[in-house]
Amino acid sequence: MEDKKTKSGMDPRLTVILLVLLFVVPVGSAIVLHSLDGGWRPGQSVNFGELVTPVRSLKDLQLETLDGKAVTHKDLQGIWTLFYVDSADCNEQCRKNLYEIRQSRLGMGGEKGRIQRIMLLTDSSKLAEMQPLLDEHYGMKVTTARDLPATLQPFEFDNAADAINAQRVYIIDPLGNLMMRYEPKQGPHDLVKDLERLLKYSKTG
Repeated sequence: MEDKKTKSGMDPRLTVILLVLLFVVPVGSAIVLHSLDGGWRPGQSVNFGELVTPVRSLKDLQLETLDGKAVTHKDLQGIWTLFYVDSADCNEQCRKNLYEIRQSRLGMGGEKGRIQRIMLLTDSSKLAEMQPLLDEHYGMKVTTARDLPATLQPFEFDNAADAINAQRVYIIDPLGNLMMRYEPKQGPHDLVKDLERLLKYSKTG
């Protein structure tokens, strides 16, 4: 007796096998690729900076501007923040980062009002020498922290340089969450592209 055939003439058992392979092979491949050293990721990524996952709330942030005004989590609400940590003994990389932060904000054109800049000084002993540079970056909030180690804790990452020396640039979202970081080797192009996307699709800030 002949086996029953589908309307297409294909053996039903073969059809089932093909359907199983259709679903199992992609899943199996994904597992294998993920298990490779460091995991596998697509060549193209939506973002250029390194996403902080999960985001880190900065609700305990306690900073103070040079003229004694408090800067807390409340000051991060409703606005995007470009945050930078460095010493008043600002070296060449520090100066480059401050320039790129300023220009990235200006590059947003009419949207630049949705972005603020905050710098946390890890050492203010050479603040007088730094003043001419700060004058070039008018509008940036320059702050210090009474408890620097505790303040920097949310900005620490495994297998990365300590925040006090890393010279990373960070993006804080309008809810006051640390959400993205950029290493010194990354150029302003990366920061600008991410900012454009964030401002375009965000309804907050």
